[in-house]
Amino acid sequence: MSAQEKEKRGISLSTQILIGLTLGLFVGLFLGEKASPLAIVGRAYIGLIQMSILPYMVVALMLGIGSLSYGKARNLAITGGIVLVASWFLAFTFVFLLPLAFPSIEAGSFYSPSLVEVAEVDFIDLYIPVNPFSSLARTVVPAAAVFSIAFGVALIGVEKKQSLLDILAATSRTLTRIAMMVVKVTPIGVFGIAANAAGTMTIEEFGRLQTYIIPFIAATLLLTFWVLPGLTAALTPFSYREILKSARDALTTGFVTGNLFITLPMLVESAKELFEDRQIKSDDTDNYVEVLVPTSFNFPNVGKLLTLLFVLFAGWFVGKRIALTAYPGFAVLGLFTLFGGVDLALPFLLDQMQIPSDIYQLYVVTGVANSWFATLLAVMNLFAFTLVAACAATGAVRVNWSRIFRFAIISLGIFAVVILGTRFMLSEMVSKEDIQRRTLMQSEIKDAQKSDIKKTDSKVAGTQKSYLNSIIKRGRLRVGYNPENLPFSYHNDNGDLVGFDVELMNELARELGVELEFIQWTYETLFKELEQNKFDVVIGGMIANSERLTKANFSEPYMNMTGAVVVEDYRRHEFKNWRSIDEKLNIRLGVIGEKRAEAVERILPNTDVVLLETYREFFTENPKGVDALVISAEAGSAWTIIYPSYSVVVPEPHIKAHAGLVMPLGDSDFGDFVDDWLKVKKTSGFIDKLYDKWILGKSEEQKKLRWSIGRDVLGLWK
Repeated sequence: MSAQEKEKRGISLSTQILIGLTLGLFVGLFLGEKASPLAIVGRAYIGLIQMSILPYMVVALMLGIGSLSYGKARNLAITGGIVLVASWFLAFTFVFLLPLAFPSIEAGSFYSPSLVEVAEVDFIDLYIPVNPFSSLARTVVPAAAVFSIAFGVALIGVEKKQSLLDILAATSRTLTRIAMMVVKVTPIGVFGIAANAAGTMTIEEFGRLQTYIIPFIAATLLLTFWVLPGLTAALTPFSYREILKSARDALTTGFVTGNLFITLPMLVESAKELFEDRQIKSDDTDNYVEVLVPTSFNFPNVGKLLTLLFVLFAGWFVGKRIALTAYPGFAVLGLFTLFGGVDLALPFLLDQMQIPSDIYQLYVVTGVANSWFATLLAVMNLFAFTLVAACAATGAVRVNWSRIFRFAIISLGIFAVVILGTRFMLSEMVSKEDIQRRTLMQSEIKDAQKSDIKKTDSKVAGTQKSYLNSIIKRGRLRVGYNPENLPFSYHNDNGDLVGFDVELMNELARELGVELEFIQWTYETLFKELEQNKFDVVIGGMIANSERLTKANFSEPYMNMTGAVVVEDYRRHEFKNWRSIDEKLNIRLGVIGEKRAEAVERILPNTDVVLLETYREFFTENPKGVDALVISAEAGSAWTIIYPSYSVVVPEPHIKAHAGLVMPLGDSDFGDFVDDWLKVKKTSGFIDKLYDKWILGKSEEQKKLRWSIGRDVLGLWK
């Protein structure tokens, strides 16, 4: 492009985009959450820019591959494959070294359904275009790409194909013109996206994630502006400055939109111009570029691979660091699942690594920042890949080993400084407070009923029958509880009796119009005292079984429980299967309650089962040398928050059970009332609310309005 043509362009597109970004950030900060309607501008822009991209990718692949000979196509596949694998190796090197920047902490986590439910990836639907038109309609990009590549390969050997190639070429140019016309409104789309993000996202949402965000951003910037363009300059005829300047518009567009797809036509045109400016352009280079850009888009890029750092961060966050020995399997699994996209891969990998997949919500919170920087890196990755692979296929690669060695030494030095500096900074910035423990041990019951808490002793009267009328007449509901049954009944840091079942009983007493009397029980005397009518109802995540049903009346189940074991972190990989546990020599399993011990012995006849008095005994002195504690996954997760050096493992096959409220045998009217009452509470969502709070550990705090200049500084509205 001549200097005169460039002058006629006026303000460059990248400058216009930056102006739109700046204005959007200001408007978002000024309006706060009132800027959220501007999100429709961003969505409309993304929709417009995408309308031509998928057809363009399909046509470009058909045209690019179909224009080649079999020899050139084979050469391109080999050189492109080598460069692609090299870029994957570089990405995983960063992913596995970046956790060195994480500060040292210990933490546990609440129960997550991901401990039991494992996501599945339908690779057939993702990659096999059974119906190509359906794949196109559903925007299943990998399947559409497979069809296009197959079409292009078949077209290579077709005689008299030139007329079809001419049509495809005209179609490709038309779709490119459509994309470029829409690109002109990018500043407006960026304005809407930035205004919505600045107006709705809070600083607090980033505070707890800075251990992930800071290393991630540092790595993306290092790779985008130093490593990838530097390596490309060392291997091709293009200079470092030329590469960055040529990719500038695509980098800016990709960064502010967070959408790699819409930059494909820009990358193709920029690469062609770069070859032309260097006077090494040919028909082959154009064809190679048109094939390489859309083809490489369908493979995991460095930006996507770097997001796998979130899984390693999640392990650090919940106190379950992924072992070094698991890295190879993690890399292979991560690479293949990323073909289906980040939103599919991360929850799946969290499941496979036995990390609560609910933590993926933290990743979603950082969606804007993640998409900005990951796309920035992905754009440079595709551009660098295309330049190196095209030069390799045309014999234009120039390897200067001394230059490469010098570049590698400088890069390693910079990377070491980044790692050490980030670790030092995060060690000072990251709060040492365990958020999960604070949530568990500082949770309270709002508007708790008046209650009396006492231990089981001879003074507790057991003469009154616990029929419904007797409870109402007495004005007091007698609840049996055990203070060691986290998260169902336990004392918080303030000494208050709290938990799932305790709050459930507060609600029951409130609606009956009576006070509460909590009476402590032990496993040794529970059913004897229940027979003596010392309790109206017993709580504690009580699991129903045949033996217990002969001694007490169980309510309708209010929760499904899953059998699990709690073990020290470093041993969690030894207990993934019940059969393998039973086959191990000298394994001692700790169990609470004689009947549960008998049940475990029937399931695992070769295992030494040890009877414990309390759960806490296992975590503290453990005088009996128990290797693992048999417990429900829901309760075990809460204990690992108190003792974060332990982990919950749910062995295969999964053992399910039901938890209910326990009442004296023969107490039919109160039992019937409780059953109906629990059904009402399930339907109303109250049980789900308790589950979210006490089992999943979700905060009850209401989201505050986003700070804004207009409201909080100028006082223009409330």
